[in-house]
Amino acid sequence: MKGNAKFWTQIEQQVKVWRVGLLPGLAVIGLVAIARFSGSLQMLEWNAFDRFLRSRPVEAPDTRIVIVGINEEDIRQVGKYPIPDRELATLLKTLQSYRPTVIGLDLFRDLTTDPDRAELSHVFRTSPNLIGIEADIGSVATLKVKPPPELPPEQVGLSNILFDSDGKLRRCLLASKVDSGAIKYSLSLLLAARYLQTKGLAFQPGSRASDPIHVGAIALPRFRPNTGGYVQAQAGGNQILLNFRSHPTPFPVVSMTDVLRGRVKPELMRDRIVLVGVTASNSLNDTVMTDAIKGSLLSNATGTTDEYRLLYGVENHAHAISQIISAVLDQRPLLRTWADGWEYIWILLWGLIGIALGLLLQSPWKTLLGLTISSACLLLVSYGLLTLSWWIPVVPALLALGASGLTTSLFDRDSRLLLEQRSLTLKRTYDAVHNGPLQTLAAMLRSLDDLPPERLRSQLQDLNQELRSVYDSMHQAIVTGDQLYSQTPIHELLYQIYENTLKRELPGFTSIRTFIAPDFSSLKNCRLSIDQKQALCLFLQEALCNVGNHAVEASCLDVSCRQDENWYTLQVIDNGLNSFPAVSVRQGRGTAQAKELARSLKGSFQRRSYAPHGMVCELKWRNSKPWW
Repeated sequence: MKGNAKFWTQIEQQVKVWRVGLLPGLAVIGLVAIARFSGSLQMLEWNAFDRFLRSRPVEAPDTRIVIVGINEEDIRQVGKYPIPDRELATLLKTLQSYRPTVIGLDLFRDLTTDPDRAELSHVFRTSPNLIGIEADIGSVATLKVKPPPELPPEQVGLSNILFDSDGKLRRCLLASKVDSGAIKYSLSLLLAARYLQTKGLAFQPGSRASDPIHVGAIALPRFRPNTGGYVQAQAGGNQILLNFRSHPTPFPVVSMTDVLRGRVKPELMRDRIVLVGVTASNSLNDTVMTDAIKGSLLSNATGTTDEYRLLYGVENHAHAISQIISAVLDQRPLLRTWADGWEYIWILLWGLIGIALGLLLQSPWKTLLGLTISSACLLLVSYGLLTLSWWIPVVPALLALGASGLTTSLFDRDSRLLLEQRSLTLKRTYDAVHNGPLQTLAAMLRSLDDLPPERLRSQLQDLNQELRSVYDSMHQAIVTGDQLYSQTPIHELLYQIYENTLKRELPGFTSIRTFIAPDFSSLKNCRLSIDQKQALCLFLQEALCNVGNHAVEASCLDVSCRQDENWYTLQVIDNGLNSFPAVSVRQGRGTAQAKELARSLKGSFQRRSYAPHGMVCELKWRNSKPWW
């Protein structure tokens, strides 16, 4: 029962110590959660998300989508931009001859003033597999572009591109409710749906723009205001996170000139999705910015490795189409996130890991190493989950882990240092009383019957003075003790202890006639910490006081200090009779101090009889050399 009580007492004391570091750590986790909730970490989470996406393993190109790019050379060949209706009509008729599944025209053709419009209008009216575009952004008229009037509504898709506040692309629009109240779908969704219908997979839109969209057996996960690292984002209509295809050249690309001059094999486009769009960056501003991809047409053409890669609008649609048809046909996962509650539990979990490391490791360097390893594990887990298309909080969890761990470690260290200082103060106070007034009192008790009243009164007055001087000596030791022990060599400190102790009026010293002067110079090169210096001085003082209190009729006192190869030996030898009676053989405070010092020095302590009579108090330890 006593053992159990002691165990629970230790647990209770440890909990009190841990509580000092636990509360600041929890406060830091709370601050991280508040920072994330307020959106302060949104940019950092986006950047981490982009970098992880760009670092994913390379995937195979998606050859089901072919981009026909109108580049600078094409515009020079034609002589102007926009591409005249006749050339565009010729391009579309040529593409139709290759029998693609569906053609997406990522060009605005709402104006009908071109004199050759009749030919293009005929192509529009006779191409049921052609999808055109319109723009409908809010209620501002200047942000709206009408579709080609020849195309029916079911052959028109929205070309709206969604940018985040840092100007980068991470989402795509699937459906939106326009001012007229009608629900319109994006170009990428319509092209994917047309392609999948030829595979026998139905497109099932919801009755409202915000309803889930099903393609085949796949439900496209709708983007929410707080999806992933987003905080109160604009989530109007039906949006989805864009899972870019991880490849430097994810889609086959040909130019308009290549098509018109017959340099394209029909097999490249047969039964494919063909996207026609602008790839002329110097002439037209049809690019978006992202750093979540391994490469784009523009970066590959210019050879740039800038993390802020520019993506043509037609490439954006290709990535959006690819993620939908790949999810349905190839079971390639769409990007998903946890619910808000689970994300904050995840952050709390890593914060608690940081707190645990700060409390258990205690050493700042060990804590830092533990936090580094844990951070690496967190990054690996987060990256691994993203390769499986799960986007989880990285930056908040990393901040919670590191900040809570370091904060807890600092507070716990300060708390432990304070406790150690209190413990050291108590220990030094006891040592001061034990090696001073208690030794005097022990000497008085041994000779109490032989002391005359006047002598007893005098010694009691001395004892009273010693007790009153303990505070002053302790105050001086606390203020200047470390400085004294750090600046004074150990051999000089031992000389001072030796001389001051022998001046004390202890009965065992009165009969000594021979004092063999010690030589502590062999300790000049001995490497000792400040605590070890203090303990060694206390050992010598305790050993000398034991002679003064317990040696009977001792005539010789020898203090020996020597170095034998790699060992130091400090001995206090007397030749008194019955130096330690049976009552004193049990371990006292002095013996405990000596054994503790021996463990610290990785040495040994012993007290043994000395022939023919007397006692030897010996401390022996190895000379530790610097590792360098």
